[in-house]
Amino acid sequence: MPTVNLLEYLDSRTQVDIDTYSAEGCLTSASKEIGPFQDATGNQLEVQAEIVKPSRSAVLKRSLALAATIHPQFANLNLEELAVEVVLQMPNVKCTPQVYIKKRDVNLRTPGSHLICQIVDPDFDTSRLVTKIPTTWEGMQAARQLKQSGIKTLATTLFSMEQAVLAGEAGCISISPFVHELKTETYKGYKDSNPILSVCVQAQQFYRQNSLPTRVKACVTLSIDELIMLAGVDALTIAPAVLKELAAIERPQEELDSMSLFAINAKATEAVSYPSYIDSESQYRVEFAASEGGKAQFKTAQAIALFCDAQTAVELYVKSQLEDYSYTPITL
Repeated sequence: MPTVNLLEYLDSRTQVDIDTYSAEGCLTSASKEIGPFQDATGNQLEVQAEIVKPSRSAVLKRSLALAATIHPQFANLNLEELAVEVVLQMPNVKCTPQVYIKKRDVNLRTPGSHLICQIVDPDFDTSRLVTKIPTTWEGMQAARQLKQSGIKTLATTLFSMEQAVLAGEAGCISISPFVHELKTETYKGYKDSNPILSVCVQAQQFYRQNSLPTRVKACVTLSIDELIMLAGVDALTIAPAVLKELAAIERPQEELDSMSLFAINAKATEAVSYPSYIDSESQYRVEFAASEGGKAQFKTAQAIALFCDAQTAVELYVKSQLEDYSYTPITL
């Protein structure tokens, strides 16, 4: 029975994105020919782990000096908050030539990151930037307004179809369903008893049946088999180590095709009807609270809390570095 490489198989059916905030990770991946990748993303937990590495000290020092230089332009941020934003943009700019052959999107955390990217690299194409927003009622109303201003958004921390419908109505260009609770990535041995592989399938079906341009970019998978099951989803965000693992494995294609939840020759299924939520706050809150027996709301709140804790930790670390050293403003 003929076999195929797992990474090549995924790439033939799904947009494969790299999930890292490490410029070195991007470069290593590209040099080992497991790229190029369409988009890139990352999160505060990855930044928290990355920023303390000795290999990042040079980038950190330059980021702090740059933050001190441009701080007068960002009066609404304290210096450590701005310094963290600058640190976050360095990999986005550095990875561009090696990874984004097709020059697609880089996912960011705040609309202000557009200006910071331009400061870090005046030639950077900011039309490629996408702002990541938690899929809460308030977050999606913000996404709706940002779309009107020409800013692209991605709905993150998403665990239910109610959130997927709201994000599509808000005009998000993509959503990131977390297949497992974020806690599974931060607490060794923690199990998620209710992974949402089916939400990825249902959301993609809903968008296509309703002619919505929003794309499904699944993340927080925990096994190679789950990635194969999601072959056919619009996009998958995958960490460099897992990409390398995929590139080293071959399996029979017939087996892989049978595992995918997005059957290659699947017939169109009956449309799934959902109410419009974008102007119905009370209905959305009631139905989201009840989704998955309350688990979707719990998982969303948990993920946001974990990201907030990581962000606070990064800001405290950056603040300690600012206090330990004196940075001379640099010439832009």
